Amino acid sequence: MIHPYTQHRWIQGTRLTALMLGFAALGIALVAAPARANAQSPRDMISRLVQSDNDAATRAFTQARSFLDEQKWAQAASTFNRYINDYPSDKNLDAALYWLAFAYGKQNKFKEAEGVLTDLLVRFPRSSWSGDAKVLHAEVKGKLGQPVPFDENDPNDELRILALRTLCENDRVGCSARVSEVLRSNKSARVKEAAIILLGRYGGNEAVPSLIQMSRSEPNEKLRMRAIRALGSTNDERALDVLRELAMSAVYDDESPTDSAIHALVEHDNARAVTILGDVAINGKNLKARQHSVEQLARRSGEPAVDELFRIYDAVQDVQIRKYVVAGLGNRKSPRAAERLLVIARTAPEVELRRGAFRSLANRGDGQYLDALLSMYDSEADNDLKNGLLQAIGQYQDRRAYQKLMQVVRNNAEPIERRKTAIQMLSRSKDPEVLEFLKDMLK
Repeated sequence: MIHPYTQHRWIQGTRLTALMLGFAALGIALVAAPARANAQSPRDMISRLVQSDNDAATRAFTQARSFLDEQKWAQAASTFNRYINDYPSDKNLDAALYWLAFAYGKQNKFKEAEGVLTDLLVRFPRSSWSGDAKVLHAEVKGKLGQPVPFDENDPNDELRILALRTLCENDRVGCSARVSEVLRSNKSARVKEAAIILLGRYGGNEAVPSLIQMSRSEPNEKLRMRAIRALGSTNDERALDVLRELAMSAVYDDESPTDSAIHALVEHDNARAVTILGDVAINGKNLKARQHSVEQLARRSGEPAVDELFRIYDAVQDVQIRKYVVAGLGNRKSPRAAERLLVIARTAPEVELRRGAFRSLANRGDGQYLDALLSMYDSEADNDLKNGLLQAIGQYQDRRAYQKLMQVVRNNAEPIERRKTAIQMLSRSKDPEVLEFLKDMLK
């Protein structure tokens, strides 16, 4: 998601970062980033404001800009409008027109923004703000459902991407043909990456064979990974066997076809995608890919994902994979996940798994399982497990947890290190009873 304009961030980092964030949700929204290849720092952006010879004009402009800092879009638009009317010859007029359009856009007044940007580009074609204005103009036109014009000789990749996106949104039948044309061209890698993502989002059934081919044989690794991820956006069942084949690969890196296939499966709506993620976790050829598959599966909504985590835990004996399952269950809201964690916490033969289950139960923040953890602490003889239980109990902001921690501190039979740990946990509490207890210890 692209973050809104704020006082401390007049731009959205580099344009590449903004585009990559936009790629994730295809939400290329109104942003106040410069159109140049290298984005400017806030100081550079401010330095583009020419010092006016008119002190009153400078004050008026500064006041308008302060409303942008505070995200008061209506007041900013009103104040910039007044500045433009009162000082039509001021040196900062082009900047004022840009920010006026920006403020209109933030209020979803796209027609008004489009008119202001057209005026800016006609009156100030050589302004240092014209590049920014072209990008914002294209975004506004896209919001209005209008074609996004661009000059083939213009090196601005963002304009090409916006034009292609608008075409795909408004003419899905023609999207595949236009994307194919872009991929055959000598356009930049950024444009081609965006084209592939748009193809997955808007290309429909006819786009799937092309994406499958690119996923298997595209020589450019980045474009290949974009095609794999795009298969997840199609929600087409034909993509699933290809994604399974790739996710099962023996080769895995954070940025690799295997990784991209796992993420595509997470994004795919078909119920079979959940089962495939489980298959990767159980039978995959690469341990890291198997672990990552469990991580991603735990983020999928719905009870089928919980069932699949149960299946993985029961099917594998590898403690490392099981630890990932236990952690994943801790992130689920499902009561069934909590009940399974409780069973693991009580009965798992591996100390690592029991400790992981303690943590996962505590991470849920569900007070109904605190009594179970307290009971286990009282009955547990293994020092390592008692330490793990104490850590889990210490995560609760609950009177019962505080009382147990205070009991541990008072108990001379407890190991000194465990008593110190209990004091450290209590020191984070603002509970009056706890504070009084800590004061008494100083006497």
